[in-house]
Amino acid sequence: MAGVVHGRGEGEALFGGRIVLKAAFEQLSITESWFASARPGADPHVHRRHADSFYVLEGELAILVQDEEHPVGPGACVCAPPGVVHGFRSTSPARFLNFHTPDGGFADNLRALNRGEPGGFDSFDASVGSGLPGSNAALLHAGEGERLEADNRLATIKIGREELSLVEFELEPGFEGPEPHAHDDHVDSFYVLEGEAEFLVGGERLLVGAGSFVAAPPGVEHTFSSGPGRSRLLDVHAPSSGFHEWLRAES
Repeated sequence: MAGVVHGRGEGEALFGGRIVLKAAFEQLSITESWFASARPGADPHVHRRHADSFYVLEGELAILVQDEEHPVGPGACVCAPPGVVHGFRSTSPARFLNFHTPDGGFADNLRALNRGEPGGFDSFDASVGSGLPGSNAALLHAGEGERLEADNRLATIKIGREELSLVEFELEPGFEGPEPHAHDDHVDSFYVLEGEAEFLVGGERLLVGAGSFVAAPPGVEHTFSSGPGRSRLLDVHAPSSGFHEWLRAES
């Protein structure tokens, strides 16, 4: 399997470009969605075998978790693990990332719906207030999370679960990152939120800017470091394979 590199807006465009599929691996699928106005997203539903997570880039979403709807803005992150009823809608023009870990058939479902076919995946309609308690979910607003400081970088753990770790990195110039490495049991992926960051993916070294996406599937050598100025990015390991615990231990 080869690495994935997408610039701003690039990927597999679906539904006229309203949803862009950035990655479709067995371990995770990632979409970037643009809702041009307040509109419905997904009615209350539950997944039995995978976690469904959101990160808001622009605008505001209202995300239902079990029996309560929460308004969330840029920098907010929500994770609904298996068994927790959830849904969402936009309350303004909004851009957001959606992570399904593992994929659970989500990417192929989107492709089928885009072709006008029925689709279907690990998703089941559910009543508001049913399912597991909302306390099983994670909901963090901008700036919230477990902050771990080290030389030239701040790591904030937004989600730390078996299905995935989602970490927000703030990098200062001079951050050199880990030695080039590969994973044999999970996908390591990155979304640049601000500034520029440098990546090595499968032998190719790249400087990429905000809106870019990079993924290293199992076996692909990779690393990352700061660019010429300050940058901010998301790092998603799916499954976590203990990454968030390792990050705590190293900080």
